[in-house]
Amino acid sequence: MVTSSLDPTCNSAFVLPRNCTFSGTDWKALAPFWYPIAFSHEVTARPFAAKLLDERLVLFRHSDSSIVAARDLCLPRGVPLSLGWVENDELQCKYHGVGYDKSGQCTRISAQPDAAIPARLKLTTYAVTERYGLVWVRLVDNGSVHFPYFQEWNDPDYIQVLPASVAHEAAAGHQVEGFLDVSHFAFVHTESFGDRENPEVPDYPVERLPHGFRAAGC
Repeated sequence: MVTSSLDPTCNSAFVLPRNCTFSGTDWKALAPFWYPIAFSHEVTARPFAAKLLDERLVLFRHSDSSIVAARDLCLPRGVPLSLGWVENDELQCKYHGVGYDKSGQCTRISAQPDAAIPARLKLTTYAVTERYGLVWVRLVDNGSVHFPYFQEWNDPDYIQVLPASVAHEAAAGHQVEGFLDVSHFAFVHTESFGDRENPEVPDYPVERLPHGFRAAGC
């Protein structure tokens, strides 16, 4: 199932996360793209904590099956909202019982139930979508961004497989390079599919696409 952005005028901006390990230019270049941050089955009616580009996020599933993604920070005291709970489709802070709706707007201050709530008391929310058994988020919504389309996912001739996640203490760029560098297979992966007697990588065609490329025969 696919869910749309919570808010097309997403209120996130080019503000670096606290203790950000990225340079400002790198973070701003990376933040507008879509990233998978959780498996669909992990996001339920209970708050789920995640991190993307050093931004701490909280996610939960609304009763209409859509997913809410927001900065994991309650506004009054900075308590992580992922420690709280969901009640009547509203995210509740564990510290003061402050409630927020799916748009991020504060709707309840338990200590002052009759108090007027200012419109600016609103969480930073993020565009989120659900595809291929994964939950995807982009931290900066500054216009249309191509989303990868895998037609095989709904093709009955293919089996849908979602392997378990693996934590790597390494830069994402290095991981991508590792997957693209097939010449290391014969030497690094000798205990599985690598063969030192067959290290040659034959030429294979690479087709340029509007949003990337396709390689075959490697």
